[in-house]
Amino acid sequence: MVPVNSVGAVWWKRTNSWGLKWAGLFVTLAVISVLHYTTNPEHAGLHVLYQRLYYGPIIVGAYWFGVWGGLATAVAAALAYLPHIRHAWANNAPYTFSQNSELVIFVCAGLLVGFLVDVQRRLTEQARRAAASLETTNRELTESHAQLRRADRLAALGQIAAGLAHEIRNPLAGMKGALDIVLTKVAPGTPEAEFAAIAATEVERLNELVQEFLTYARPHAPELRSHRLQHVVEHVLLLLRPEAERAGVVLVQEDREPLFEIAVDQEQIRQVLFNVVLNGIQASPASSEIRITTFPSGSHVIVEVTDRGPGIQSDHLAHIFDPFFTTKPHGTGLGLAISQRIIEAHQGEIDVRNAADGGAVVRIALPLLPGGSSDLPTQGARP
Repeated sequence: MVPVNSVGAVWWKRTNSWGLKWAGLFVTLAVISVLHYTTNPEHAGLHVLYQRLYYGPIIVGAYWFGVWGGLATAVAAALAYLPHIRHAWANNAPYTFSQNSELVIFVCAGLLVGFLVDVQRRLTEQARRAAASLETTNRELTESHAQLRRADRLAALGQIAAGLAHEIRNPLAGMKGALDIVLTKVAPGTPEAEFAAIAATEVERLNELVQEFLTYARPHAPELRSHRLQHVVEHVLLLLRPEAERAGVVLVQEDREPLFEIAVDQEQIRQVLFNVVLNGIQASPASSEIRITTFPSGSHVIVEVTDRGPGIQSDHLAHIFDPFFTTKPHGTGLGLAISQRIIEAHQGEIDVRNAADGGAVVRIALPLLPGGSSDLPTQGARP
Protein backbone atom coordinates (compact mmCIF):
# COMPACT_ATOMS: atom_id res chain seq x y z
CA MET A 1 0.00 0.00 0.00
CA VAL A 2 1.53 3.35 -1.08
CA PRO A 3 1.20 6.06 1.59
CA VAL A 4 -1.41 8.62 0.53
CA ASN A 5 0.68 11.64 1.54
CA SER A 6 3.95 10.50 0.00
CA VAL A 7 5.48 11.73 -3.25
CA GLY A 8 5.32 8.15 -4.51
CA ALA A 9 1.56 8.09 -3.93
CA VAL A 10 1.07 11.28 -5.97
CA TRP A 11 3.20 9.87 -8.79
CA TRP A 12 1.36 6.56 -8.66
CA LYS A 13 -2.02 8.27 -8.75
CA ARG A 14 -1.03 10.47 -11.69
CA THR A 15 0.53 7.56 -13.62
CA ASN A 16 -2.49 5.41 -12.94
CA SER A 17 -4.79 8.16 -14.23
CA TRP A 18 -2.74 8.53 -17.43
CA GLY A 19 -2.80 4.78 -17.94
CA LEU A 20 -6.58 4.65 -17.60
CA LYS A 21 -6.99 7.50 -20.08
CA TRP A 22 -4.75 5.85 -22.68
CA ALA A 23 -6.51 2.54 -22.13
CA GLY A 24 -9.89 4.21 -22.68
CA LEU A 25 -8.69 5.81 -25.91
CA PHE A 26 -7.32 2.60 -27.38
CA VAL A 27 -10.37 0.59 -26.32
CA THR A 28 -12.57 3.15 -28.11
CA LEU A 29 -10.41 2.92 -31.22
CA ALA A 30 -10.58 -0.85 -31.05
CA VAL A 31 -14.39 -0.84 -30.79
CA ILE A 32 -14.71 1.47 -33.80
CA SER A 33 -12.30 -0.68 -35.79
CA VAL A 34 -14.20 -3.85 -34.89
CA LEU A 35 -17.39 -2.20 -36.17
CA HIS A 36 -15.60 -1.48 -39.47
CA TYR A 37 -14.29 -5.03 -39.85
CA THR A 38 -17.57 -6.73 -38.92
CA THR A 39 -19.86 -4.55 -41.04
CA ASN A 40 -20.42 -5.58 -44.64
CA PRO A 41 -18.81 -3.13 -47.12
CA GLU A 42 -22.19 -2.89 -48.82
CA HIS A 43 -23.34 -0.68 -45.95
CA ALA A 44 -21.25 2.29 -47.07
CA GLY A 45 -23.24 4.76 -44.98
CA LEU A 46 -22.36 2.91 -41.78
CA HIS A 47 -18.69 2.85 -42.71
CA VAL A 48 -18.74 6.62 -43.28
CA LEU A 49 -20.27 7.01 -39.81
CA TYR A 50 -17.66 4.73 -38.21
CA GLN A 51 -14.91 6.64 -39.96
CA ARG A 52 -16.14 9.89 -38.43
CA LEU A 53 -16.25 8.27 -35.00
CA TYR A 54 -12.44 8.05 -35.06
CA TYR A 55 -12.31 11.83 -34.57
CA GLY A 56 -13.77 11.48 -31.08
CA PRO A 57 -10.80 9.69 -29.43
CA ILE A 58 -8.36 11.74 -31.56
CA ILE A 59 -9.75 15.03 -30.20
CA VAL A 60 -10.01 13.66 -26.65
CA GLY A 61 -6.41 12.38 -26.81
CA ALA A 62 -5.22 15.80 -27.99
CA TYR A 63 -7.19 17.50 -25.22
CA TRP A 64 -5.79 15.23 -22.52
CA PHE A 65 -2.19 15.03 -23.66
CA GLY A 66 -1.56 17.91 -26.05
CA VAL A 67 0.23 17.68 -29.41
CA TRP A 68 1.91 14.36 -28.75
CA GLY A 69 -1.30 12.83 -27.40
CA GLY A 70 -3.25 13.96 -30.46
CA LEU A 71 -0.56 12.67 -32.82
CA ALA A 72 -0.31 9.30 -31.07
CA THR A 73 -4.07 8.78 -31.08
CA ALA A 74 -4.36 9.82 -34.74
CA VAL A 75 -1.58 7.47 -35.82
CA ALA A 76 -3.18 4.63 -33.83
CA ALA A 77 -6.54 5.33 -35.51
CA ALA A 78 -4.92 5.39 -38.97
CA LEU A 79 -3.07 2.11 -38.36
CA ALA A 80 -6.28 0.49 -37.12
CA TYR A 81 -8.30 1.66 -40.13
CA LEU A 82 -5.69 1.21 -42.90
CA PRO A 83 -5.98 -2.63 -43.24
CA HIS A 84 -9.75 -2.30 -43.64
CA ILE A 85 -9.29 0.20 -46.48
CA ARG A 86 -6.91 -2.11 -48.34
CA HIS A 87 -9.05 -5.18 -47.76
CA ALA A 88 -12.55 -3.83 -48.31
CA TRP A 89 -12.02 -1.13 -50.95
CA ALA A 90 -9.09 -2.47 -52.97
CA ASN A 91 -11.20 -2.54 -56.16
CA ASN A 92 -12.41 1.06 -55.79
CA ALA A 93 -9.40 3.28 -56.44
CA PRO A 94 -11.16 6.68 -56.07
CA TYR A 95 -12.73 5.67 -52.75
CA THR A 96 -9.45 4.15 -51.54
CA PHE A 97 -7.69 7.43 -52.30
CA SER A 98 -10.30 9.43 -50.40
CA GLN A 99 -10.03 7.07 -47.41
CA ASN A 100 -6.23 7.29 -47.39
CA SER A 101 -6.55 11.07 -47.53
CA GLU A 102 -8.81 10.81 -44.50
CA LEU A 103 -5.96 9.17 -42.59
CA VAL A 104 -3.80 12.23 -43.28
CA ILE A 105 -6.64 14.40 -41.99
CA PHE A 106 -6.67 12.24 -38.81
CA VAL A 107 -3.05 13.22 -38.16
CA CYS A 108 -3.62 16.90 -39.05
CA ALA A 109 -6.65 17.07 -36.75
CA GLY A 110 -4.72 15.51 -33.87
CA LEU A 111 -1.79 17.90 -34.31
CA LEU A 112 -4.00 20.99 -34.69
CA VAL A 113 -6.19 20.27 -31.66
CA GLY A 114 -3.15 19.29 -29.58
CA PHE A 115 -1.36 22.50 -30.57
CA LEU A 116 -4.38 24.64 -29.65
CA VAL A 117 -4.73 22.82 -26.32
CA ASP A 118 -1.02 23.37 -25.51
CA VAL A 119 -1.31 27.06 -26.35
CA GLN A 120 -4.43 27.39 -24.22
CA ARG A 121 -2.73 25.67 -21.29
CA ARG A 122 0.34 27.88 -21.55
CA LEU A 123 -1.84 30.98 -21.62
CA THR A 124 -3.83 29.70 -18.65
CA GLU A 125 -0.65 29.00 -16.69
CA GLN A 126 0.75 32.44 -17.56
CA ALA A 127 -2.52 34.03 -16.44
CA ARG A 128 -2.44 32.03 -13.21
CA ARG A 129 1.15 33.10 -12.51
CA ALA A 130 0.33 36.70 -13.37
CA ALA A 131 -2.66 36.60 -11.01
CA ALA A 132 -0.51 35.10 -8.25
CA SER A 133 2.19 37.70 -8.84
CA LEU A 134 -0.39 40.48 -8.83
CA GLU A 135 -1.86 39.16 -5.60
CA THR A 136 1.61 39.05 -4.03
CA THR A 137 2.37 42.57 -5.25
CA ASN A 138 -0.95 43.87 -3.90
CA ARG A 139 -0.28 42.22 -0.55
CA GLU A 140 3.23 43.70 -0.41
CA LEU A 141 1.89 47.15 -1.33
CA THR A 142 -0.78 46.87 1.35
CA GLU A 143 1.83 45.83 3.92
CA SER A 144 4.16 48.63 2.81
CA HIS A 145 1.35 51.16 3.07
CA ALA A 146 0.50 49.92 6.55
CA GLN A 147 4.17 50.11 7.55
CA LEU A 148 4.44 53.67 6.20
CA ARG A 149 1.36 54.73 8.14
CA ARG A 150 2.74 53.06 11.23
CA ALA A 151 6.12 54.73 10.69
CA ASP A 152 4.41 58.13 10.37
CA ARG A 153 2.52 57.56 13.61
CA LEU A 154 5.65 56.42 15.38
CA ALA A 155 7.59 59.41 14.06
CA ALA A 156 4.92 61.78 15.35
CA LEU A 157 4.83 59.92 18.65
CA GLY A 158 8.62 60.06 18.85
CA GLN A 159 8.63 63.82 18.34
CA ILE A 160 5.98 64.30 21.03
CA ALA A 161 7.81 61.95 23.39
CA ALA A 162 11.11 63.70 22.78
CA GLY A 163 9.57 67.08 23.51
CA LEU A 164 7.86 65.85 26.66
CA ALA A 165 10.96 64.02 27.85
CA HIS A 166 13.09 67.11 27.37
CA GLU A 167 10.64 69.23 29.35
CA ILE A 168 10.32 66.61 32.11
CA ARG A 169 14.06 66.29 32.70
CA ASN A 170 14.41 69.72 34.33
CA PRO A 171 11.64 69.18 36.95
CA LEU A 172 13.07 65.72 37.66
CA ALA A 173 16.50 67.21 38.24
CA GLY A 174 14.96 69.72 40.66
CA MET A 175 13.06 66.96 42.49
CA LYS A 176 16.19 64.85 42.75
CA GLY A 177 18.16 67.76 44.18
CA ALA A 178 15.43 68.52 46.69
CA LEU A 179 15.22 64.88 47.80
CA ASP A 180 19.00 64.75 48.24
CA ILE A 181 18.74 67.73 50.59
CA VAL A 182 15.84 66.11 52.45
CA LEU A 183 17.82 62.88 52.90
CA THR A 184 20.67 64.82 54.53
CA LYS A 185 18.27 66.50 56.97
CA VAL A 186 16.22 63.54 58.20
CA ALA A 187 17.43 61.01 60.75
CA PRO A 188 18.29 57.59 59.34
CA GLY A 189 15.75 54.87 60.09
CA THR A 190 12.80 57.24 60.45
CA PRO A 191 9.68 56.96 58.29
CA GLU A 192 10.59 60.29 56.68
CA ALA A 193 13.98 58.90 55.60
CA GLU A 194 12.33 55.75 54.23
CA PHE A 195 9.75 57.70 52.21
CA ALA A 196 12.40 60.12 50.93
CA ALA A 197 14.56 57.18 49.80
CA ILE A 198 11.59 55.61 47.99
CA ALA A 199 10.85 58.92 46.29
CA ALA A 200 14.51 59.30 45.27
CA THR A 201 14.52 55.78 43.78
CA GLU A 202 11.37 56.47 41.77
CA VAL A 203 12.74 59.80 40.53
CA GLU A 204 15.89 58.01 39.38
CA ARG A 205 13.79 55.41 37.58
CA LEU A 206 11.79 58.12 35.87
CA ASN A 207 15.00 59.85 34.86
CA GLU A 208 16.30 56.64 33.27
CA LEU A 209 13.00 56.18 31.43
CA VAL A 210 13.14 59.73 30.10
CA GLN A 211 16.73 59.15 28.97
CA GLU A 212 15.62 56.04 27.05
CA PHE A 213 12.89 58.04 25.34
CA LEU A 214 15.42 60.65 24.29
CA THR A 215 17.90 58.03 23.10
CA TYR A 216 15.28 56.44 20.88
CA ALA A 217 13.71 59.67 19.62
CA ARG A 218 17.01 61.50 18.97
CA PRO A 219 19.68 58.95 18.09
CA HIS A 220 23.10 60.30 17.21
CA ALA A 221 25.24 58.97 14.38
CA PRO A 222 27.88 56.43 15.46
CA GLU A 223 31.46 57.62 15.80
CA LEU A 224 33.24 54.78 14.04
CA ARG A 225 36.61 53.57 15.28
CA SER A 226 38.47 50.34 14.79
CA HIS A 227 37.92 47.91 17.68
CA ARG A 228 38.41 44.27 18.55
CA LEU A 229 34.88 42.93 18.90
CA GLN A 230 35.85 40.25 21.42
CA HIS A 231 37.20 42.95 23.75
CA VAL A 232 33.87 44.80 23.59
CA VAL A 233 32.05 41.56 24.44
CA GLU A 234 34.43 40.85 27.34
CA HIS A 235 33.80 44.30 28.82
CA VAL A 236 30.00 43.83 28.68
CA LEU A 237 30.23 40.40 30.31
CA LEU A 238 32.46 41.82 33.03
CA LEU A 239 29.80 44.42 33.83
CA LEU A 240 26.97 41.87 33.84
CA ARG A 241 28.71 39.03 35.69
CA PRO A 242 27.44 40.16 39.14
CA GLU A 243 23.87 40.31 37.78
CA ALA A 244 24.31 36.83 36.27
CA GLU A 245 25.65 35.45 39.55
CA ARG A 246 22.66 36.80 41.45
CA ALA A 247 20.38 35.04 38.94
CA GLY A 248 22.41 31.83 39.09
CA VAL A 249 23.26 32.07 35.39
CA VAL A 250 26.68 31.33 33.86
CA LEU A 251 27.99 33.58 31.07
CA VAL A 252 30.11 31.69 28.52
CA GLN A 253 32.10 33.52 25.83
CA GLU A 254 33.14 31.51 22.79
CA ASP A 255 35.37 32.92 20.03
CA ARG A 256 35.64 30.54 17.08
CA GLU A 257 38.29 32.54 15.21
CA PRO A 258 41.07 35.02 16.07
CA LEU A 259 40.23 38.61 17.02
CA PHE A 260 38.02 40.49 14.58
CA GLU A 261 38.63 44.10 13.57
CA ILE A 262 35.44 46.10 13.07
CA ALA A 263 34.57 49.78 12.71
CA VAL A 264 32.01 50.63 15.39
CA ASP A 265 30.99 53.13 17.99
CA GLN A 266 32.21 51.19 21.02
CA GLU A 267 29.78 52.72 23.49
CA GLN A 268 26.77 52.09 21.26
CA ILE A 269 27.71 48.45 20.61
CA ARG A 270 28.30 47.97 24.34
CA GLN A 271 24.78 49.32 24.92
CA VAL A 272 23.32 46.84 22.42
CA LEU A 273 25.18 43.85 23.87
CA PHE A 274 24.33 44.96 27.42
CA ASN A 275 20.59 45.05 26.57
CA VAL A 276 20.66 41.70 24.79
CA VAL A 277 22.68 39.81 27.41
CA LEU A 278 20.69 41.36 30.27
CA ASN A 279 17.44 40.25 28.60
CA GLY A 280 18.90 36.75 28.38
CA ILE A 281 19.84 36.76 32.07
CA GLN A 282 16.37 37.89 33.08
CA ALA A 283 14.74 35.21 30.90
CA SER A 284 17.01 32.29 31.89
CA PRO A 285 16.31 29.91 34.75
CA ALA A 286 18.84 29.37 37.53
CA SER A 287 21.71 26.94 36.89
CA SER A 288 21.55 27.59 33.13
CA GLU A 289 24.08 29.27 30.87
CA ILE A 290 24.06 32.06 28.32
CA ARG A 291 26.50 31.49 25.47
CA ILE A 292 27.92 34.47 23.59
CA THR A 293 29.52 33.20 20.37
CA THR A 294 31.60 35.27 17.94
CA PHE A 295 32.49 34.03 14.46
CA PRO A 296 33.00 35.33 10.91
CA SER A 297 30.43 34.89 8.13
CA GLY A 298 31.46 36.25 4.74
CA SER A 299 32.07 39.99 5.02
CA HIS A 300 30.48 40.18 8.49
CA VAL A 301 31.27 39.10 12.01
CA ILE A 302 28.42 37.50 13.92
CA VAL A 303 27.65 37.70 17.61
CA GLU A 304 25.06 35.19 18.78
CA VAL A 305 23.61 35.39 22.29
CA THR A 306 21.81 32.15 23.18
CA ASP A 307 19.87 31.74 26.39
CA ARG A 308 17.97 28.80 27.90
CA GLY A 309 14.79 30.64 28.76
CA PRO A 310 11.27 29.83 27.58
CA GLY A 311 11.84 31.41 24.17
CA ILE A 312 9.55 33.93 22.49
CA GLN A 313 5.94 33.34 21.58
CA SER A 314 5.44 33.09 17.82
CA ASP A 315 2.96 35.99 17.76
CA HIS A 316 5.49 38.16 19.62
CA LEU A 317 8.40 37.57 17.21
CA ALA A 318 7.01 39.97 14.59
CA HIS A 319 6.80 42.79 17.18
CA ILE A 320 9.98 42.17 19.15
CA PHE A 321 11.67 45.33 17.78
CA ASP A 322 8.56 47.53 17.92
CA PRO A 323 8.95 50.57 20.18
CA PHE A 324 7.15 50.20 23.52
CA PHE A 325 6.47 46.49 22.95
CA THR A 326 7.46 44.51 26.03
CA THR A 327 6.45 41.40 27.95
CA LYS A 328 8.15 42.55 31.14
CA PRO A 329 5.97 43.92 33.96
CA HIS A 330 8.12 47.04 34.34
CA GLY A 331 9.81 47.22 30.93
CA THR A 332 9.69 50.24 28.62
CA GLY A 333 9.88 48.27 25.37
CA LEU A 334 12.65 50.51 24.05
CA GLY A 335 15.77 48.40 24.67
CA LEU A 336 15.58 46.26 21.51
CA ALA A 337 14.13 49.10 19.43
CA ILE A 338 17.16 51.25 20.33
CA SER A 339 19.46 48.29 19.69
CA GLN A 340 18.01 47.78 16.22
CA ARG A 341 18.53 51.45 15.36
CA ILE A 342 22.13 51.31 16.53
CA ILE A 343 22.94 48.15 14.55
CA GLU A 344 21.28 49.46 11.39
CA ALA A 345 23.26 52.72 11.77
CA HIS A 346 26.38 50.50 11.69
CA GLN A 347 25.18 48.92 8.39
CA GLY A 348 24.53 45.67 10.26
CA GLU A 349 21.56 43.46 11.08
CA ILE A 350 19.96 42.11 14.25
CA ASP A 351 17.30 39.43 14.49
CA VAL A 352 15.76 37.22 17.14
CA ARG A 353 14.58 33.64 16.77
CA ASN A 354 13.79 30.67 18.96
CA ALA A 355 16.49 28.03 19.31
CA ALA A 356 15.65 24.52 18.14
CA ASP A 357 16.48 23.05 21.56
CA GLY A 358 14.78 25.79 23.59
CA GLY A 359 15.55 29.37 24.51
CA ALA A 360 16.08 32.38 22.28
CA VAL A 361 18.92 33.37 19.97
CA VAL A 362 19.77 37.00 19.23
CA ARG A 363 21.98 37.26 16.15
CA ILE A 364 23.93 40.47 15.49
CA ALA A 365 25.85 40.89 12.21
CA LEU A 366 28.39 43.70 11.86
CA PRO A 367 30.57 44.40 8.79
CA LEU A 368 34.22 43.41 9.03
CA LEU A 369 36.92 45.82 8.06
CA PRO A 370 38.60 44.85 4.74
CA GLY A 371 41.57 42.64 5.53
CA GLY A 372 40.89 42.92 9.26
CA SER A 373 42.42 46.41 9.43
CA SER A 374 41.51 49.98 8.57
CA ASP A 375 42.81 53.54 8.45
CA LEU A 376 40.31 54.37 11.18
CA PRO A 377 41.77 55.16 14.62
CA THR A 378 42.40 51.90 16.42
CA GLN A 379 41.47 51.02 19.98
CA GLY A 380 42.65 47.45 20.17
CA ALA A 381 43.59 47.35 23.84
CA ARG A 382 41.23 45.66 26.22
CA PRO A 383 38.90 48.17 27.85
